[in-house]
Amino acid sequence: MRKVSVWLREGVPQAFRSGEQTVVVTAILDCWRESGEWWNLTPEIWVWRVQCDNQGIYELACHPLQNQWWIARIYD
Repeated sequence: MRKVSVWLREGVPQAFRSGEQTVVVTAILDCWRESGEWWNLTPEIWVWRVQCDNQGIYELACHPLQNQWWIARIYD
């Protein structure tokens, strides 16, 4: 899990920064919410599958109440 800073427009990811690299989102491919382990009071996670200007496809995940973002998956 790699933490990232994410820039949003109207709640939708537009770009993210990982280390020294800023990556621009060019398309939203999918988005969904995962409830997690509700019996353990695990917070809901929002996930966005995005295509970026570096031709990469990423899943960005967020704990919305804590405003914490990370890269959940990178597709080859």
